[in-house]
Amino acid sequence: WVARVWTMAPNNALGKPTAAHIRSAAEATQATPRKSARLQKLRQAEQERQAPMEKTRKERGERTSVGDGFGAGDRSMVPADVVRSRGTGTELERTPLEDFEAAYRWPQDELRCLWTAVMFLTRLPCPGWCDHHPGYLMKSMVYFPLVGALIGVWNAAIFDALVTSLHLPALVAAAVSSGCTLWLTGCFHEDGLCDTLDGFGGGWTRAQILAIMKDSRSGSYATMGASFWAMAKCAAISHLASYLAWEGSTSQTEAASSGTLCSVWAFGASVGGGPAILVAQAAARATAAPLIYMFEYVVDDQDAKGEYYNWFGESQRLLGWCRVVSALAAGAAIAYAVLPLSRATRVVGVVAIAAPLAGLYGRSIIGGVMGDYLGATICIVEVSIYVALGSAVPEFRLQPVSAAARHSAQGESQNLASIAMEVFSRLGQLGPLCWLALVLALPQAYAAWRDRYERKLHKK
Repeated sequence: WVARVWTMAPNNALGKPTAAHIRSAAEATQATPRKSARLQKLRQAEQERQAPMEKTRKERGERTSVGDGFGAGDRSMVPADVVRSRGTGTELERTPLEDFEAAYRWPQDELRCLWTAVMFLTRLPCPGWCDHHPGYLMKSMVYFPLVGALIGVWNAAIFDALVTSLHLPALVAAAVSSGCTLWLTGCFHEDGLCDTLDGFGGGWTRAQILAIMKDSRSGSYATMGASFWAMAKCAAISHLASYLAWEGSTSQTEAASSGTLCSVWAFGASVGGGPAILVAQAAARATAAPLIYMFEYVVDDQDAKGEYYNWFGESQRLLGWCRVVSALAAGAAIAYAVLPLSRATRVVGVVAIAAPLAGLYGRSIIGGVMGDYLGATICIVEVSIYVALGSAVPEFRLQPVSAAARHSAQGESQNLASIAMEVFSRLGQLGPLCWLALVLALPQAYAAWRDRYERKLHKK
């Protein structure tokens, strides 16, 4: 118990293990006392060798790089002191969790949670009495799907107007409407996507990953990954605007498929790019609450915003299972209220599969989830929903057999043969998916085995 408390960060009043503990544990497993002394001597000799050259550079006024080989420098575009001076999101005095929960009033504070979600996710003006208090922010995650639906209405309205009124190509309209949405949200989740791509792509250890994610600059992984993500998003939306497999046989849906109409809005039967955008924006943000509730939040005490995110370590206490279920139910309700039944089920399936997989992957890499990782998950789930809605998923349907053939032995044999051929054809279509699952699973299995093997060596 004493050792556990000793490894806590000074500003972590909630008593949660922080990223510093992860870094120290990683460094302890990688260096022995003999190696550490040898490395220290080598570093000291290198500093003595570089001292005369550094003095010459300063006299000439030359600038030197302060970053390491993984892109995580000692400096950022915004200094840490400036970030700390911005406070902890509220002008009120920070109170312990017990006092915060005791002072929580319903429904006044519930309305504050809703406005906190709007302020956190968008640039829309909010009342002056609303701020970024971390306690209210945690409780406001139940309203993330509703705010996502509001963002989706903005995105879909611009997309439909550009295609229907200005007759722009669907791909151009998708790009312009997505850019307008980035202005509305302040490129919030996309920033988390870029930080996660840089950290997970460029870091070899947890310490390096967390250091890279803390850096505000974008590297090659962020640049290329975000570019591919934006291209996939725009292409999927443009495909949905003229997709021929939307369910329904009315003249309106046929017009939407042919491009005359961009979207057809109907309760529980909407088709087109606009309805898909609205549902994807809402359902993707429903993943934040279960992720932060089911998996440990990694608090980085060396981050300038570490004091603010300390509250996120008590997600289970602040959120509660009722708010998590409500957030998921809100996302599902929006999907079923807008899209046809089969398409809405695809959206729910994507969220149900992607959320736990993202949490497990984050726990295997950095020991849990972080704010940037939550934003990256929302971005990936959004594009996955577009892909799921636009994909032609084969349905298992057998051809009916006549009544006369069913009573004859020849008819029964033909029926069994047709069933077998249908089953084998469907299984053949699943072959590429099985290979993909195997390719993705093998590196994870090897990493897990390697981790256990290194732990055994360290114990010996």
